[in-house]
Amino acid sequence: MGKKHSLLIIALLFIAAAFGLKALFFDGQKSSGKIIFEDVSLASGISYQGMTFGGSWGDFNGDGLPDLYLPNHGNPGMLFQNRGAGHFENVTDSYFTTGQLQGDEHGAAWADYDNDGDQDLVVLHGGGRGVGTGPNRFYRNVDGRFDELAAQNGSSNPYARTRSPLWYDFNQDGKLDLFLGALERADGKAPGAIFLQNNSGQFIEAENLAPFASASVPFCIIGELDSKQGGELVCRVKGAKNRTGHVLTTAVAPMAELDLLPVSHFEDVAVADFNGDGLMDAFLARRAAEKSVLLGQRGSNVLFADLRVTRKTVGDAIGFSFYSHGDLHFEVSPEYPSGSLAPGAIFLGNDGIHPGGLSFTVSRETAGIAGMRAIQFGEQVGLYVGFTAPDQWHVLFSSSSKLIADSPEKNQRLALSVASTQPITKMQISEGGEQSPQAEDRLLINHSGKMEREGRKRGINAMLTASQNVVAGDFDNDMDIDLYVVASGPVANESNVLYLNNGRGEFISAPLAGGASGGVSGVGDAVAMADFDQDGFLDLLIANGGSMGRSYGLAAQEGGYRLYRNVGNENNWLEIDLEGVATNRDGIGAKVYVTVGDKVQMRLQDAGSHSRAQNHQRLHFGLAVHQRVDEVKVIWPGGNTQVIKDIAVNQIIKIRESVENAHD
Repeated sequence: MGKKHSLLIIALLFIAAAFGLKALFFDGQKSSGKIIFEDVSLASGISYQGMTFGGSWGDFNGDGLPDLYLPNHGNPGMLFQNRGAGHFENVTDSYFTTGQLQGDEHGAAWADYDNDGDQDLVVLHGGGRGVGTGPNRFYRNVDGRFDELAAQNGSSNPYARTRSPLWYDFNQDGKLDLFLGALERADGKAPGAIFLQNNSGQFIEAENLAPFASASVPFCIIGELDSKQGGELVCRVKGAKNRTGHVLTTAVAPMAELDLLPVSHFEDVAVADFNGDGLMDAFLARRAAEKSVLLGQRGSNVLFADLRVTRKTVGDAIGFSFYSHGDLHFEVSPEYPSGSLAPGAIFLGNDGIHPGGLSFTVSRETAGIAGMRAIQFGEQVGLYVGFTAPDQWHVLFSSSSKLIADSPEKNQRLALSVASTQPITKMQISEGGEQSPQAEDRLLINHSGKMEREGRKRGINAMLTASQNVVAGDFDNDMDIDLYVVASGPVANESNVLYLNNGRGEFISAPLAGGASGGVSGVGDAVAMADFDQDGFLDLLIANGGSMGRSYGLAAQEGGYRLYRNVGNENNWLEIDLEGVATNRDGIGAKVYVTVGDKVQMRLQDAGSHSRAQNHQRLHFGLAVHQRVDEVKVIWPGGNTQVIKDIAVNQIIKIRESVENAHD
């Protein structure tokens, strides 16, 4: 090769890398070079502002169009019917009675649990923040209405601090069972557990079935990291010594623990074959541990803060400072325990003046605002605000050792926002705080059942993110799996990340997340995938009202939902719906292999569930420039294998389980 040609190739590669593009040609496949999403939130009809807890795609009316249930965490949940042409209609009042969707709603998931041909819905609740009760909701889809059956069928689990559900047939009897992810209560009641469905449609807790390493297991997904086991339960656990990930075989009585995940905290996990070798890999979305003081900004003039005092920090100076020349408006919200701070416990300036309420305005000219009243930390509850000329403001928070000791969770939390008429700059946290929530994500590549950390050499963590949630899918239909990450600190949004796969399991971050950066309002919560317009390209729903733990409150209430449509490219595709007959109707647990030439893609029907959210169950395969699919092979949960050959591209097909003497 001549010197000029070599220089030209090097220059082209440099340009591609500089602009964050995928390799334009590899393995005979065609790539658009970048993904472009367009924000269709306003046009879609999905309108809401406030707290969120993910979102769940399903098809409740069986018309083939993905519909959407939104659990709005503290606000009434909403059901949006997909009317086609990219438009959704709020049909909540047509299908639910007044008061059904009230309460502390958390994760939700669709599935045809009774195998009658339509999808039912379970919605988990929070158990009164671990000190009260809050029964789950179980909606059976019957003749165009939803009958609430939780109290009747044993799934209400009212004491549990439930988080995210998972449908799966754990005992392989053809009926879907329920895993109810939950956090541990102070009194030890109702930890995360599996409920098996019996022949009467009742759900019975299977005690000692899953040897979880902790009572706090907020969510699990279905994966297959060890192909010899035929599927596993991959879970996040909290409070377990020396571990935060847990992998169990899905065989019942009892499950066996597998040593597959490294010791690594994570918020969410995606399991897929990222390097195309036929083995399932794992991506762990991570962010830094939270400290006493958390700060975030929405634009240059608004600051959000979360202040937490624990038994260990009750005697410390918990607070922060910042600079601003403008007038300030404070919104103060005592998040835990509720009502634990009144206006009389707010002290302004050296004189300790009390404002008229938890919402108040101050400026440099406010009488007595200069200086800071003396504080005896650990003796009384109080929020202290003071000013130092020319433009520095100080905020300190104190709790009492008695209040902390009497609090069920042994802490006190306060959220506040500060809006200024001038920019807010030079934010600085007192000792013990941490302003940056970024951390390294983990990309674990499967080497014959041994999971190796390879994120750095494969392009993950080229920039650190505060990763909260993740989905894996072929967003450009080029026959490899990409990643979309929701990034957010506990009290402020960050730009989301789209990692594009070059076909060899190496990733490049697309500029501005390919058009789906997520916006600045609210707190990044979760992402859920669906091809909602049936054009063969995966679209994204982003929830920005994240409202759990430290994010619960003012910052989350600024959030809502964003719907991003994938504008697509010239690559082809195939989408597959499964219908079980001898196995569960949704085919959850089935493995589907699509062969085109010498390329084999595998998808696991995992119900679409992950932390806080549910992707549409329809399986999606990008096909690049290929015009025919050579073969589709389905291995159903019971082991029955079904093969279909020579399939046209760019269509949605349904594969019904074919078994002799099967029952409907």
